[in-house]
Amino acid sequence: MTLKSLFIAGLFLTLGGCATPIEYPAVLSPGEAGAPALLAQLSRVDGLTAEQRRRELAGLENLRRLDAAKRFQMAALLEREDNVDAWERSLKILNTLTEPDARTQALLDLMKKSLKARIDLKQQTARAQELQDKLDQIKALEKSLQQRNGASKTP
Repeated sequence: MTLKSLFIAGLFLTLGGCATPIEYPAVLSPGEAGAPALLAQLSRVDGLTAEQRRRELAGLENLRRLDAAKRFQMAALLEREDNVDAWERSLKILNTLTEPDARTQALLDLMKKSLKARIDLKQQTARAQELQDKLDQIKALEKSLQQRNGASKTP
């Protein structure tokens, strides 16, 4: 090796030691700490921006095997999305989680109920909008028929 290559290698090693690693928050498994860990995870996910949530979700989707903590994290990230498909996926993930701790299971059950209610509300809202559109169409048709009948009687 030449002196120049040794110098460059030393420089890179020195600079590499100065770099600060990216710190990710520690995620405790639900079995280890139970409900407090899950609540902390929910709080952390709530504080993320939409872009950060998308990045974390993409990272979790690329993993082959997910432990219970990672599955809960994915469910929490999907819950923050604003579409029914993500909510249904989150609900499906939550249905695979079971906890022997009563408080943790109660938290999971509350999340499931919340997701089911949000899905039902979204579906009912869509159905109500569909019915309102049909009602508007019927009113417009009735109005045009009244105008047609009024115009044919005047001559």
